[in-house]
Amino acid sequence: MKLRFLAVSCCAFILPAYVSANWYEMTGQAAIEQGDIAKAKQAAIADALERAALFAGVRVTSQQQLVAGVMQQHQLSLDSSSEIREIRLLSENFSNDYVTVTLQAEILPQQQSCQGSQQKKPLLLARVELSARRDAIHGQLFELDKNATAQLSRHLQDYSPAVVINEVNYSLQPELMTDITNRQLFNDGQQFVLVSQITDLSLGKQTSRFWQDDRFERFFALDVALYDVFNNQLLFQQQYRTQAQWNSELKVAGSHSQQFWQQPYGQKIDTVLKAVAKDIQQHTQCQGLLAQISHIDQHQIAINKGSRQGLQLGDSVTVMQIQRFAGKDGLEKLHKSPVTLTITDISTDNAWASASTPTLLSHLQIGDLISINNSVI
Repeated sequence: MKLRFLAVSCCAFILPAYVSANWYEMTGQAAIEQGDIAKAKQAAIADALERAALFAGVRVTSQQQLVAGVMQQHQLSLDSSSEIREIRLLSENFSNDYVTVTLQAEILPQQQSCQGSQQKKPLLLARVELSARRDAIHGQLFELDKNATAQLSRHLQDYSPAVVINEVNYSLQPELMTDITNRQLFNDGQQFVLVSQITDLSLGKQTSRFWQDDRFERFFALDVALYDVFNNQLLFQQQYRTQAQWNSELKVAGSHSQQFWQQPYGQKIDTVLKAVAKDIQQHTQCQGLLAQISHIDQHQIAINKGSRQGLQLGDSVTVMQIQRFAGKDGLEKLHKSPVTLTITDISTDNAWASASTPTLLSHLQIGDLISINNSVI
């Protein structure tokens, strides 16, 4: 399991807009800290560019240099075959201790090396589990699991364009992610499952003087696991840790309130949740979209994925039939046979695809699994 330390929060929940080929319009936001408007503006621009790069299908590495818990430098690195060619600042706004910028950027993504990046794969977001309930008594944060889940869902919509979020109001533990559970989740239409647990909310040493309100350092830890339920495997696992000052005398309305998320401790938690969303994007954007054949009519097939998953009318898609069968060792194998189809009719969660000749579909059956534009499986 990897360990990552993070600090400093920013961001609004505003989706980028596609303008034209390789041009993206997006909005970014950052908090003004210690009156430094220039630094906040640069952070807002970096936030907007990072969102745009993710939506363009570019693999992004974000690096932060921290000094005494304060971000001193933010570097955005793209993969070697991608480029941000031009940036146009459209507007900037300063209000409520935040800087908000809107800009357009021309982004040239990597060439044909990530064929699954345009599809949106179903991801089940299980409710964050509050394992550190004893620590939650400080500030009465017993609803942080529910509120952190809602915040994470927003960040996934902002920073993980490779997935379609299906949020459920129950938690899942890693030990319950068995083969039987994964099969059931896949049959229910899921492809990935995100499981997370808050494992630390404890207080550290006191940081205030005797004449000040009681202030302590407070820790936060979140364990995250991303499962590929079709392949029945753990795709990504990491623990995120951070800390911030906690004022025990501060009247906080609870983790559901904007007041909590604007406090230093809430901001640090928000930064962790945003980092989770970015990591999920990196681990799902090149995965192929899986679908099932729901109907066959001569030279056409119906599949259970549509515009919500990123398919478009007229798309030429390469599908790989996947059939499970028992091998000599008793394990299931995969059988692939390439077929090229064109999307001829589409709705939100369904589509019709046709082949040039009906004989190309003669071996397909209702219930067969197909992988759309998948360069991985």
